[in-house]
Amino acid sequence: MSVITSIKSDSFVVKNVSVWNVEEILTAVDVYVNLGIITDIQPHDSQRKKNAYMEKMIDGTGLTLIPAGVDAQVHLRVPGQVQKETAKSGLQAAIHGGVGALLTMPNTKPVLDCTRSAELAYQELKDAEVSTGVRVLLSSAITVGQRGRELVDFEGMKHVGVAAFTDDGVGIQDDQIMLDALRSAARVGLPLLQHAEVPGHGGVLHECKTQRSLGGVAYPKSAEIDMVARDLRLLEQVPEARYHVLHVSCLETLDLIDRAVAGGYKVTCEVSPHHLYFCADDIPKDLTAFKMNPPLRSAEDQLALIQGLGSGRIQFMATDHAPHEAEVKGFNFKTSAFGTTGLETSLRVLLALWRRGHLTISRLVEVWATAPAKFLGISQNYGSLKVGRPCNATLVDVMAPDRVVMSFDMVGLSKNNCFIGTHLPGEIRATILGSIIHTLK
Repeated sequence: MSVITSIKSDSFVVKNVSVWNVEEILTAVDVYVNLGIITDIQPHDSQRKKNAYMEKMIDGTGLTLIPAGVDAQVHLRVPGQVQKETAKSGLQAAIHGGVGALLTMPNTKPVLDCTRSAELAYQELKDAEVSTGVRVLLSSAITVGQRGRELVDFEGMKHVGVAAFTDDGVGIQDDQIMLDALRSAARVGLPLLQHAEVPGHGGVLHECKTQRSLGGVAYPKSAEIDMVARDLRLLEQVPEARYHVLHVSCLETLDLIDRAVAGGYKVTCEVSPHHLYFCADDIPKDLTAFKMNPPLRSAEDQLALIQGLGSGRIQFMATDHAPHEAEVKGFNFKTSAFGTTGLETSLRVLLALWRRGHLTISRLVEVWATAPAKFLGISQNYGSLKVGRPCNATLVDVMAPDRVVMSFDMVGLSKNNCFIGTHLPGEIRATILGSIIHTLK
């Protein structure tokens, strides 16, 4: 069972460690931190400042310091869904996975669709944010109650500090509502995040052996493709808007996005770790953690997503962390809730892709931290480890051998993780967020 031990130290040094940034890789250096800020990076055992940081020393021998992850799609379930996740358990899960900042989704109780519900969320999150050092950004719903009929007050929600707008879990169906949403998002200068799904398909899983054994219709790719195509046509009327496709699942969507980008539109997308690591043929009959929306697609789609992340067609990875209590997930794919958790396993998935040659070190850091930090407007504090910047980092044994993901090792409240039973490489030893050092054992 994993245990997190947390201390606060105003000054410390991480000794004899490698440092990964997008621009450069350093080896055998000492990283000095004072009041949460990196004040110096020197070759190991350099005499400079050797005695200046004796309050706390962390042995980084054989380990790598990577910028803390920035996860731009997390269902933190705050406020109002404590049976699924609490502020404390969700941010502990982030620490356990090396994540230092996240964007939480608005499908909460109440829905994050007005300033009052946003203030409730901030109040519920405050103590956990202070004690962990994890930064939580809120997204606002696009429509009141996520019902797709009436836009929220975009200006008011921006005023209370939301970072994006999305009805995640529900696609915006009405063309006029979507067009007005794009115009409103452009006016306030924040991104619009679309859960691309045309309703009415009735599918649960992409066509595969497990889907056929369950009976019923397959979840078609057209549900995603057709909505993205519609949105991009509308975007032609609002070219200044920032449009982002959540959890892309297939090659055809990437092709549509490529054409829009080539046309000069501000279109971005992300991919979830489960879509990178698995395809529909990998789905077991008895593990409903593999029921997610959108579903796992074909092996060809999986390869396109892996290659797209490596090449830059896909800007970054986001988990779509979606905790559910056991009775809601159940054992029946047809009745189970959609969603898998991901905060605690996402970095290890990226390390697996790196080891297999699908990602360079530079690209791994970029999709894990640098690009999502820039997307959310927090790159001044997250995404790189350099002198003068906050030490928001995770200390990792990147060469640790594959080991099996066990449910009892997870610290999040819900255990519906599709990677349980899978062997993944890497071992996170600590997550450092400013002056707070979280040691993992």
